[in-house]
Amino acid sequence: MAAVRKDLTASDEKQENEAALSDDLSCPLCMKIFRSPRRLPCLHSFCHDCLQSHIYNIAPMKDSVKKLCCPLCGNVAFTGEFSADKLVHLFPLNTLMLSVLIKSKVKVDLVCNACQVQDVVSPAEHLCTVCEEALCVQCSKMHGISRFSTNHTILKIGDLPSKQQTVLQNNEMFRCTEHGSLPVEYYCKDHETQLCIKCSVDDHASCPEVIKLDKMPNLSDALNQMKEQMRNLEDQLKQFAAINVLNLSKLESDINNLTTEIRTLKKTINDALDDLEERVKEEGNKIFNDEKKRIEKANQRCQSHITAIRNSNVVLESASKYATQNQMFLLIKKLTNQCLMSKRHNDDMFSTNDVVTLQLDINPQLNSVINIPRGEIGMLKMKKNGEILVVPDGFKPLKECIAKRVNVKYIKGLKYKALWYSKVIFTSNNQLLLVDFENKMLYLLDFLCNIVCSHKFLDKPFDVCILNEHGDDVAAVSVPFAKSVHLFSLKDNSITYVKQIQTKYRCYGIAAYSHEELIVSGPCVERMAYYWSIITLDGKETSHHEFDGAGTYQTCIALNAFKSRLYISVCEEDSLHCFGLNGVKHFTFRHPDLRGPEGVSLDRDDNVYVVGSRSHTIFQLSPCGLRKILNRIEKYPMGISFDKNGDKFVLSHLLTGFRLYRLVLKKW
Repeated sequence: MAAVRKDLTASDEKQENEAALSDDLSCPLCMKIFRSPRRLPCLHSFCHDCLQSHIYNIAPMKDSVKKLCCPLCGNVAFTGEFSADKLVHLFPLNTLMLSVLIKSKVKVDLVCNACQVQDVVSPAEHLCTVCEEALCVQCSKMHGISRFSTNHTILKIGDLPSKQQTVLQNNEMFRCTEHGSLPVEYYCKDHETQLCIKCSVDDHASCPEVIKLDKMPNLSDALNQMKEQMRNLEDQLKQFAAINVLNLSKLESDINNLTTEIRTLKKTINDALDDLEERVKEEGNKIFNDEKKRIEKANQRCQSHITAIRNSNVVLESASKYATQNQMFLLIKKLTNQCLMSKRHNDDMFSTNDVVTLQLDINPQLNSVINIPRGEIGMLKMKKNGEILVVPDGFKPLKECIAKRVNVKYIKGLKYKALWYSKVIFTSNNQLLLVDFENKMLYLLDFLCNIVCSHKFLDKPFDVCILNEHGDDVAAVSVPFAKSVHLFSLKDNSITYVKQIQTKYRCYGIAAYSHEELIVSGPCVERMAYYWSIITLDGKETSHHEFDGAGTYQTCIALNAFKSRLYISVCEEDSLHCFGLNGVKHFTFRHPDLRGPEGVSLDRDDNVYVVGSRSHTIFQLSPCGLRKILNRIEKYPMGISFDKNGDKFVLSHLLTGFRLYRLVLKKW
């Protein structure tokens, strides 16, 4: 038993030693035992193939590399210009690491580096300790007789562990970087640099603190300190890695908990709806069955009366042929009384035969949830270094869709011919607000595009948005040349002026940030840039951001449901910009087919739509580019706005003969 336990202990020790060996002799990139380790000037070593892959990530196979940094520490390993597929051979084999690998009985399969440069694979049997390159039998003979390498020490690869002193003596790490053939023998304390005999005589002869290395004091303390420092660094990195693993595990747990929470919420809602469905079905069927019995009974009585009427008709027909005048008179009199009684009976039946219909009365609180845009139901937030951040939502996968024109409505009651309808928007009760830039008008239209009322401006308005305050719509209209925003109440089917807000620059695009704040955007002509700002209804600017551009053209804006992303189009520069509300720019989008981007809007799923006024198209923005959903639009499309359900939108146009289109987005 003791022998078995001893064998098990020896096996465990062997596994532990192999694990330790794997950690000590592993490539930092592939995390496997070194294969042909090559050393960079920073002393970090990597497998030949791993280093080659790193080089190919910087430049394709046939390109040249001008600069190479260590993939671990980032120190510059090479500057100049060299072929990407040959550069790896400039870095020497780590002969010390090879010695340790062979001594640890790790199988080392090296190929001849001289042949490898010529794309020939030959097994290596020797190693030049000066060049630190593996050589096949043929190349080692050539290397030994070459005029430049005749004094180099060439060893068999298997002899490296027993020739450690020779390996160290010739190793490049211990040779002068300026005079490569001379060993480092001196150290200058004044310049803190290592010197060969030539350096000490030529460049450091006047330095008072030049010490010969073999006269240095015992380095055992420095060696122990270095080992301790490296152990501390390793322990620190292990602790950091353990914390990262723990954080990752917690993040995974958070995701699982959040999805479980959503599933629980979904199950609760589904259970409630299933219960409602079951109750509607059960109670509806009971009502149906009771109504069915009543109707069957009533119909049976109707059929009995119909049969009686038909019987009387047969008697009347027969009597008309054979009865006398007196008999016919009496029979008609009796049948007249019978008809009167039947009519009274029928009248009673019709008066009591109420039509039964069913309707579902949804809780108003649930209705408010149903009408919330899907993008506003919930959002993911991330806490990082104590700060809570909104997770960038990016683009959602887009459903296949197409826009179809369901009707065309001429606006009735117009007084003007030269029209420029710049923007249009739905109100909360599905009326329309339409801005006429050219004629300085704001129109309130009903569903049939009849003008309900209008307002005349002193200057040209451009864009409009809706703020909902205490259940009432307030319209905010930008007037760029007057550098102002005008507010109007839309109560009782009227446009009532409320107040005017001054802006610092021309404001074209406008969007509702809250019921008390607006986002405005436009050009900063003086600064040759574009801006967007958050302002209060008192005109106070709470946030201001600028981005590059000509700074002379109009802008249009749209805000996503969660108020986390702002989209700004610059018409004459054919660009669409996306910003976080913290001012961070997410992207600038341009496309050859997007010409003159004017209106920008989002549907209920936060999909982005942009109107190309000069390309006469509407695009849906997707992660892989633009998708046209409507092409060859008549006139010049300008503004676009979705209704509260997010599946219908209106489109305003520019030029004489303006028509307002109402379109539906069909998804499947």
